Amino acid sequence: MNVRELLPTRRKVPTKFPKEGKWTEHKPDLQEDFNFHCGYCGSYDGYRHTWFEVDHFIPKSLFIPLGNISTVEYTNLVYSCKFCNNNKLSKWPSNDVNIHNQNNQGFVDPCDKDFDNHLLRTSDGGIMWKTALGHWMWKYAFKFDERDYSIKLLWELNQRRKLIDAFIIELNKRDENSKEYKEILKEAEKISFEYYRYDKELMKYYNSL
Repeated sequence: MNVRELLPTRRKVPTKFPKEGKWTEHKPDLQEDFNFHCGYCGSYDGYRHTWFEVDHFIPKSLFIPLGNISTVEYTNLVYSCKFCNNNKLSKWPSNDVNIHNQNNQGFVDPCDKDFDNHLLRTSDGGIMWKTALGHWMWKYAFKFDERDYSIKLLWELNQRRKLIDAFIIELNKRDENSKEYKEILKEAEKISFEYYRYDKELMKYYNSL
């Protein structure tokens, strides 16, 4: 599986035109364009224990001294969970804004289809590398190896969230007194309990860090 279910696509023209230094004003557009998921690890943004931020794909520390990229340039922004953003920081092995990666070190823009050629989602929700460049991003850029447990828990949560949403749609189509309604409700309650269990386990894990 791909790390992200849908390939994020930045809109050509953002809805806001913020002044220099106000890149967070692009966050609502980025949230939609990245399908409400982290552009790097694919985590869903609807949980109280996972914060989301606006990341500069090419780091500010690299381009600000050169003055060749604006801090509010939409094509350089990524909707990112705080864990990916904090691990990525100002890493940029090439030290050249025009070279995203070289010698199997560096990055692939998460809106580029090539991103999915380097990383994959395992059947249990973890993230694994497919190439040498993917291994560098996996281990050194985003530290997916160290975050494996939480990434899997977030994936499990999201699978159950989607199931609950699907059950609600089906329940709304049926009479509350029907046999089908009661059977679907029973399954929905089971999935809701699993959701609660994974959510509680993730909170416990985060509190232990």
